[in-house]
Amino acid sequence: MSAEKVIMAYEFEPSHPALVTALLDRLAASEEDLVKVWQRLWLDPGYQTLDDALRAEVDFLFAYELQEEYGSAGVVTLEESQHLLTATRPMSETPPAAWALWIEVNGSLQNPIVAAHLADVLLTSRTDSSPDHAVATVNSYLSVAADGHVSSEHVALSLGRANSIARSRAMAEELAVRDTMIRLSGTFAVDPDKVGPALTLLAALSVPPRGGAFSEGERGDLERRLFALGNSYFTLVDEVFDTLARLAVDASALEIAQRWQVNQYLGLAEAEDNGMRKMHHAQSAADLAGSYGLRDLKGTAIVMMQSIDHDSMGWQSAVIDAPLSKNAFRAHLRRYRRARNWEYALMVFLASGSPSGDHEANVRSAERAAVGSIRALVSRTTYGTHGLPERSDGNFLDEEVVRNESFRLNFSGILLAHELEYVRDRFEPPSTRHVADWMAASFSSDPTLAEHFAESLALHWAGKFSDSARLAIPLIEAGARGLLLRLDEPLYRTQRGNSPGKFPTMDFYLEALSNRGLDPDWGRALRLALLSPGMNLRNRFAHGFDLSFTEAQSALLLRLAGLFCSMPVGMDESDLPAPTKSARGQLRRRPAWAWL
Repeated sequence: MSAEKVIMAYEFEPSHPALVTALLDRLAASEEDLVKVWQRLWLDPGYQTLDDALRAEVDFLFAYELQEEYGSAGVVTLEESQHLLTATRPMSETPPAAWALWIEVNGSLQNPIVAAHLADVLLTSRTDSSPDHAVATVNSYLSVAADGHVSSEHVALSLGRANSIARSRAMAEELAVRDTMIRLSGTFAVDPDKVGPALTLLAALSVPPRGGAFSEGERGDLERRLFALGNSYFTLVDEVFDTLARLAVDASALEIAQRWQVNQYLGLAEAEDNGMRKMHHAQSAADLAGSYGLRDLKGTAIVMMQSIDHDSMGWQSAVIDAPLSKNAFRAHLRRYRRARNWEYALMVFLASGSPSGDHEANVRSAERAAVGSIRALVSRTTYGTHGLPERSDGNFLDEEVVRNESFRLNFSGILLAHELEYVRDRFEPPSTRHVADWMAASFSSDPTLAEHFAESLALHWAGKFSDSARLAIPLIEAGARGLLLRLDEPLYRTQRGNSPGKFPTMDFYLEALSNRGLDPDWGRALRLALLSPGMNLRNRFAHGFDLSFTEAQSALLLRLAGLFCSMPVGMDESDLPAPTKSARGQLRRRPAWAWL
């Protein structure tokens, strides 16, 4: 027989109320946690002798519990328990015979906690929603608060529930409940173990009585208690602020509360020696001040963030050893071995695919890696090379794709550096003029772009990797802009107010190129290498955070610049349908080409 059928089969007998009352009073005499009472019931021989139907009804009583609605004005409701073991059925499905049992038991229980709980179950289920029963329920919860053996947590919940019932029904008992909450909140606030219950009571008191107003001096007294509580226990700062905000009568009072909250975080940051925690508190202060429009405090928080010593942050490098045999590099360089001259070798270099790989394959790989990852369950903050936080808790899958493709870009940079080294060592490096003329003749490249690409390439071959990269970065942007202009894309931004006319930034160029049909793999490579999120090489250089570049970064930037510098933007429009014909005809074994 199923559990549901057992419950529905219950039949009331006159002997049951006395039996259940005695059982509950005996087992609940020293317990305030109803779940513990229920657990003791299951181990009690007297409970085991009850028939299945009656035992199921006793279980039903423990299927509900008091829950505070955090963020509200101390509202406490009676909700179905989230404990799977105590789940039985909704109140609406309870048979009349069961309600007859609990109506008889109500009023006979000696334990104040169980008595108040049962009275609330009958009230919430509307089995007895009369004004007299509502008064009795509120008084039962007041009896719980008066019992010196009950925990402060349960006292606060009981008073919060009594206050919620009294307010919702505009009962005269609300004032008695508030008086008790005011008295006990002061008692609890001086005990470090009871500050949570104290805040629960103060939250309920933060709204005036229904149909009335705060008594003289009551609002100010509550504010003083809240400030004292928040100043003593930093973990309560945000909850204290929420309560203070409800108490605020005007914008000035609200700003006082906002400034207090921001200053609490600034104080926490100031007192911290650990750089990471100091940064967290200062960032929280900056975010809050920004959302409140407190520019002076936001500036103070930002200055504090900027002043944190990099070494105090406790950064650690995660080094991953991925040994590769020399044969792997030899195999990668095989396509260059048939090169008869440097021209052929550069054609092979400029014909390679996207350094970030296949974007769709990278997404699938990231999806597999994300399954079951513990990093998806924790808060994540990304810091830039400047040592300051850039973003927090973004879309986890998007972050995984960026991590995957950024790794591919870094590895591709290493391979591209080996390729350029191989070409340099095998052939005598040509002059920049020869390279520029060859690109213009072979690809119909823009002469200016070809000249600067050749200069950047020569710097790389000379071992001046930073100089090469510093030239390649603006070269990429110039190439993207020139291509869009050739495609008649409306780029220029005319003057608006006091802002002069100007061309947009690189992120706009990439968006426009994507809309014009740029290969998605190349779009990802350009975006991740140059912008944020990703390697952010363009922005880091433009703003002076990185002025030195590695050999791999230089090679990667050269490959990205080569994408635009080898475009046939200098070709007559009548020849544009087949721009690669002359260049491809010079290759003996043609690798896969990547063109727009």
